[in-house]
Amino acid sequence: MKRRFTRRTPPILTLGTIAATGMVLYGCGDDAPQDVAFSTPQQCADAGVDAQICEAEYQQALQKHLAEAPHYANLQECEAAIGEGRCFQAGDPGTQNSAGQTSGSGTGFFVPFMTGYLISSALSNLSGYGAYRDYRYSSGYSSTPIYRNRTGDTLTSTISNGQRTSRPVNVNTTTASRYGFGGRSTSRGGFFGG
Repeated sequence: MKRRFTRRTPPILTLGTIAATGMVLYGCGDDAPQDVAFSTPQQCADAGVDAQICEAEYQQALQKHLAEAPHYANLQECEAAIGEGRCFQAGDPGTQNSAGQTSGSGTGFFVPFMTGYLISSALSNLSGYGAYRDYRYSSGYSSTPIYRNRTGDTLTSTISNGQRTSRPVNVNTTTASRYGFGGRSTSRGGFFGG
């Protein structure tokens, strides 16, 4: 009678080798995720990304934009830096009574219109919103809001060491836009603009 030895756990070396081979093959291909720019959630959905994912990415980009975009105390200051008609008031502006006095918190500020947002092309491969939530949780991924300055450059802002800094959008970014950035979208409450 022959005695059989069975292993309860699969050999680790084989699985590790398969995983390493897969990463090498993925890294060598042309399918590496890149950022794709959209000017509206509808445009994102039209490009084949799940509509719920597009809307979630838009909302996340908008919140990030309100927090990280340059803040200006008044409209004139914002338009001097960004350009005429390219700013809106965010935050709580307070209310004015008939005598012209402001009441309320008055924590309003002006920021440039968000003219689009960047998402990873990897999101188009997700099976649905549940997979998207898992992807965001495990990868820490977040969309990137973009806006235009006075000279028409497309920028994004971040906060580093308590300072807001703007930088040009990566030139290798694919832009998925029929009209380019700067067209107004009234369906989102005027946050998109040129």
